[in-house]
Amino acid sequence: MTDIKTPKDQSILVPVDFSESSENAIDYAMEMAKLFEHDLTLLNVISKGMKSLFLGDTQKDLLREGINVRLQEYKKNILEKWPEATVNILIKEGKPYKVINQTAEDLNCDSVVMGTNGANGMEQFVGSTTTRVISSSTVPVIAVKDHRPNHTFDHIVLPIDLTKSSKQKLSYAIKYAKKYDSTIHVIMELEKDEFAKHKVEANLAYVNKVLGENDVKFSVKLLDDRKYPDHLGKDTVRYADEIGADLIMIMTQAEGNLTEFFVGSYAKQVINSSISTPVMAINPKKTFSYEGLNL
Repeated sequence: MTDIKTPKDQSILVPVDFSESSENAIDYAMEMAKLFEHDLTLLNVISKGMKSLFLGDTQKDLLREGINVRLQEYKKNILEKWPEATVNILIKEGKPYKVINQTAEDLNCDSVVMGTNGANGMEQFVGSTTTRVISSSTVPVIAVKDHRPNHTFDHIVLPIDLTKSSKQKLSYAIKYAKKYDSTIHVIMELEKDEFAKHKVEANLAYVNKVLGENDVKFSVKLLDDRKYPDHLGKDTVRYADEIGADLIMIMTQAEGNLTEFFVGSYAKQVINSSISTPVMAINPKKTFSYEGLNL
């Protein structure tokens, strides 16, 4: 059962499981689609679990019809708020994280915006659907939890570490800052090792140069471990809460060869610790041009 049109440009994909967090994700995605002139694609994935094995064709058809009715209600609500919107509906079967990422690739999506309830219990080991989507997505994934009164990104927290791939976030931060007229808040850990200090200084000089050339508002903060003594992930979220940030941008920095199910410990700390601030997770690209980043 498909209700989809050829995208005007690119689509923002919103996986919908009818939870409150996925409804929050729709609100964010709608604002993004307005600004970037993208269409919206609402996707529901019927998981191929044990329950579905015992459903006959008639029951499956009824299930799809019920899902379609609810998705059409979301579409109607979006069009009431934004009559010019293009809203597509997709219902697919399979493993949710695989279907979501494959759909994002097939539709050449700009990004995925999805609700998440965070990890707890066994999910911390096997990984939630959101974590699995993030770990293997070829496009940025924005994870949304709690409802917020506005859905703008006025203040973006941008952690920069000593890895080269960390700089890739700059292009995304600039892209969003220009559309939302945001202030980018660059943060780095204050290093004690002399060699690391020099790398921090070099990275900060690069960040200052690129953000200045792109004429976006920004600030720079070095996190002193005397005030921010926790794991960097928790410190990032604490700083975001202090300044009332609207978005945290991170690289996943997947560890080892288990990238299908796991992302780096820093990324997981940020995603799990951030209760109200949406988190954009970006997988590093193997080939990336850093010079200038003029967008």
